[in-house]
Amino acid sequence: MKILPTKRDKIMVLVILLVIIFFFVLKSYFKINEQNAEAVEEANPLALNWLSYNEGLALAEKENKYVLIDFYTDWCGYCKKMDKETYSKEEVKKILNENFVVVKVNAESDNKVIENEKEITERELAKLYQVSGYPTTWFLESNHNRVAPLPGYVTTEQFIPVLNYIGEGWYKSISFKEYSEKI
Repeated sequence: MKILPTKRDKIMVLVILLVIIFFFVLKSYFKINEQNAEAVEEANPLALNWLSYNEGLALAEKENKYVLIDFYTDWCGYCKKMDKETYSKEEVKKILNENFVVVKVNAESDNKVIENEKEITERELAKLYQVSGYPTTWFLESNHNRVAPLPGYVTTEQFIPVLNYIGEGWYKSISFKEYSEKI
């Protein structure tokens, strides 16, 4: 004797199939959204918010961060190389975003800045900082006191220890040579 499925049995099987289909659709939807979120994270790496001189000094004071000033010129090949090969690295950007306010100053520009309550050009500002080669990176404390310059092109491997040495305040207690031996 053959038992035929009842109408109720057919409906139950249909409901179970619909629940299973719904579950897999929902699962694949969330998986796609996770992949999209990961893709968005990868597509949006850390960025550096380069500011003008006066904006940078004001923000550093407000946020109690160090200032990194990148003195550059438009024609400087090593300035462009440092932008492309050093400042673009995620680890460099991470350290800079955590501990510094970053400022760009075109050392040949006639753009105006205020220094010691006097309006001067960026060109004159570079002279005040005794910049004679490009790029030159200057580090300042949040209160605008000068820490040290770093002249010339610097690789990522050379730059990261310097950023940590200054950004973590080691320069206040030990020499860079001592710091380098510790790390």
